[in-house]
Amino acid sequence: MIRYLNSFMRHWRLYRLFPGECYGCFRGVYSSFEEALAAAPKTKKTGYDHHELAQWYLEELDDEIKDFDYPVMFHLQKLLPLGPKVLDFGGNIGIHYLQYKKYVPFIEQSQWVVFELPEMVEAAQQKVNKPGLSFTADFEAEFEADIFLASGSLQYIGDVKSLLQRFQSLPKHLLINRLPLYPGAQFVTLQNGGQVFYPQYVFNETEFLQGLNDLGYTLRDRWVDRIDGCIVPFHPKRSIAHYSGLYLSR
Repeated sequence: MIRYLNSFMRHWRLYRLFPGECYGCFRGVYSSFEEALAAAPKTKKTGYDHHELAQWYLEELDDEIKDFDYPVMFHLQKLLPLGPKVLDFGGNIGIHYLQYKKYVPFIEQSQWVVFELPEMVEAAQQKVNKPGLSFTADFEAEFEADIFLASGSLQYIGDVKSLLQRFQSLPKHLLINRLPLYPGAQFVTLQNGGQVFYPQYVFNETEFLQGLNDLGYTLRDRWVDRIDGCIVPFHPKRSIAHYSGLYLSR
C-alpha cells in the first residue's frame, strides 16, 4: 500500500507540474498529434517553429558532450572518411557539428547540412558560421546524403520510412539517437519542451526496425541512452526509462 501511494504521489506531482517549468515532462496518451495539441495547457505556445524558441537555443547553447553522444562520435570517426555528406535531421542550430568537431576528425571537411524548421534556420544562419556547415528548411532540396543523422528528432515526425524515401537515393548509413522505443503499441504523448509544448511519438520497437529493414537497412549497433526517458504519469505501461540509439546501414 505504501509503495502504491508513493508511486501515485510521484505521478501526481509530475502531472500537476506539467503546465509550468517542468522541462522534459510528459502528459497523456493520444492517438494523434492533433489530439495531443488540443489537450495542451494554455500556459505556453505549442509547436517548435517559433522565433523566441530559436533565440533561446542560441543563447543557451550547450556544447558539452553527453553520454549518448559518444556512440555517434565513434561511428562518425569511421564513416566520415567514406561519405562526406551528412544530413543532420532536426539538428537545431548545428549543435552536433559544433559539439563533435572538437573530437571527430574530418567533420570540417564534410558537407554537413542541418535540416530544421524555418525559424531555427533563420536564427542559425545569422549567428553560426562554420566551414562546411549549412542549414536548410527545404528537405526536398537535400535529395542525397551519405550519412543520415537524427538525434532526438524522429519522434516528432512519426513516419520515418516515408521520410527516407524522399531521398533520391537512400543514405547508406543511418545514425539514430535519443529514440523512444518500447515493446507496446505506438502512441503520441505531449512533452513540455521548456518554452513550448509539443507532441511526440513513442514507437513500437519491432515495427520501427521492420520499417527500416523493408528499405534494406541492417542493424549494426545499438546502445542505451540513459539520460533521456519518457515517464507518462498514470500510464506505467507506456513509460520508458531509457531511450535507444541505433546504427544501421545498407
